[in-house]
Amino acid sequence: MRDLRGRERLLAVVLAATAGFVDAVGFLQLGGYFVSFMSGNSTRMVVGLAEGDYGGAAVAAVVLVSFFLGAVAGAVVTRRRNLDDRPAVLGLVAFLLLSALALHWITAATIVGVPVSMAVVAASMGAMNSVFHSGGEVSLGVTYMTGAVVKSAHRLVDALAGGSWAPYRQQVALWAALALGGVTGAVLQVILGVAALGVGAAVVIGALVATVWIRRREYRRV
Repeated sequence: MRDLRGRERLLAVVLAATAGFVDAVGFLQLGGYFVSFMSGNSTRMVVGLAEGDYGGAAVAAVVLVSFFLGAVAGAVVTRRRNLDDRPAVLGLVAFLLLSALALHWITAATIVGVPVSMAVVAASMGAMNSVFHSGGEVSLGVTYMTGAVVKSAHRLVDALAGGSWAPYRQQVALWAALALGGVTGAVLQVILGVAALGVGAAVVIGALVATVWIRRREYRRV
């Protein structure tokens, strides 16, 4: 976050909130499996295998694979689109979320117990992590916050030792955005069901439109 410009930090916070929102919707739909937090699913998979709950392990595995394939798709986009990669990745995420919503309405098909729509949602979260990348590496993951929590602890110690508080606030902002997004997603999922994904898609589309508008304005100045 320290190397990002102000509007990029805002985009990161917005996407973290969206990830929390979508993860809460997916978690409730899948009965306790995550669509953006793969460490949790990895634990559920291996515990399921150890306890003989092969069905539960399979659900976790399907979501893991879906997330991975989405991340692969995001990586492909960043390498093919060059300078226009961020809008392209955001467009991919929005497309996958809207596709998941459409699939939920038109089919009840499942993959080893996982609704196809939720597998696509997991793929969208995998792709979202390609929004911020540098030199072929993901510079900021926006769908998982373990790193942000650890970094916030280090930035807090730095600030208490006389350093700037800005890096600490930036890391806390990411975690807080994910948490608030999760609360909102859980509430809307209870009220709207899977249709709540439309809200997440709308936010991503809004971020896409803003990114395209800002980049076009920058190009005119060059």
